[in-house]
Amino acid sequence: MSRKKERNIESSKPLMVRVRKQKFLLLMLLPGMIWYLVFKYMPMLGLGLAFTDYGFRANVSFVGLDNFQRLFTSTIFWNAFRNTLLISFYNIIFYFPIPLIAALLINELKSFKVKKGIQFLIYIPYFFSWVVVGTIFVNLLSPSSGPVNAIIKAMGGEPIYFMASPDYFRGILVSSYIWRQTGYGAVIFIAALTTVDAQLYEAAMIDGCGHWGRLIHITLPSIRSTIVTMLLLNLSHVLMIFEQVLVMYNAAVYDVADVLQTYVYREGILSGDMGYSIAVGMFTSIISLILVLSTNKLSSKLLEEPIL
Repeated sequence: MSRKKERNIESSKPLMVRVRKQKFLLLMLLPGMIWYLVFKYMPMLGLGLAFTDYGFRANVSFVGLDNFQRLFTSTIFWNAFRNTLLISFYNIIFYFPIPLIAALLINELKSFKVKKGIQFLIYIPYFFSWVVVGTIFVNLLSPSSGPVNAIIKAMGGEPIYFMASPDYFRGILVSSYIWRQTGYGAVIFIAALTTVDAQLYEAAMIDGCGHWGRLIHITLPSIRSTIVTMLLLNLSHVLMIFEQVLVMYNAAVYDVADVLQTYVYREGILSGDMGYSIAVGMFTSIISLILVLSTNKLSSKLLEEPIL
């Protein structure tokens, strides 16, 4: 019996019969479903507060689109929006190819122990929180005791206040992001590489195809769905940069480091203007949705099927 017929027979059964048959799998999904319900969907009930002055008065009043008009005319908001796009763009451009390249290089290693050892070393930073990562980079780049400035001074230069310099801070954010996230992305690509049929490589070698030819015509096309999926996941979080910037930035670099989520945090949590911060968050979510849907549309053309 074909799989299509099996699926048709299964789908024709009553719902409760299918639920009882899959009850243990559904129970395994329950904690994740509850988490998403509580932390992702229930907060959406408060979106209506974006059209109020909630946060300043005991009696909340409806203000219509005033909060949105305010954010569209705010230079601080547009600066945060520009910083978010620039930092996210740098992260995608400089970070995205690195896990793929690392996975391809690791996959070429013959020694199993060496391969696992390198995977372990590059994957460890992913388990560090951004607080730990921020502390590491602050100590490395300290103008008084950091090893980077020690090398600069040994070469006759003056110490540089990297963490307080607008010229260097975005580069520090991107570098720390690459250092922490590369191992996670590499593991996913390595898993995808294990699914490539070895017979394709053997046939290509018999036909005289070189190493680069096998990479371009077999390896990359075989994992292109994983590549596009990872790109889609990166774009879905493109405007959601928060913790990394929050633990590393300071007032000296606000102009180049303040992003939408830190702006929302300051306006909503620190200043108490919840209605306005919810409006900014809603705008951010709409832009993120547009980016995800656009990428999904592009993937449907490249892969001939949508990711979502």
